Amino acid sequence: MRIIVCVLLVCQTLIIYAWISDWRQLVTPAGLFMWVGGIAVGLAVLRAGRGLSPRWRRALKITTAGVILLAAMSLIIEWAVRSMP
Repeated sequence: MRIIVCVLLVCQTLIIYAWISDWRQLVTPAGLFMWVGGIAVGLAVLRAGRGLSPRWRRALKITTAGVILLAAMSLIIEWAVRSMP
């Protein structure tokens, strides 16, 4: 389980980095798959991984919450841009 959490943390950190540096990478099909998959797997691991140490659990919660926040912000930005005349 610890290896899955490490890979997931790297994946989510790369998503946050890509959103900050070059958001166009995330709107490709591969980027969207990685984004949604990272959120889904992160939530599944948090739900099923009760045996994780508190440190790993906290790190996973923070990165998953950050990726979810970025997704919500992206949807709000997209909505605002599309509603402009």
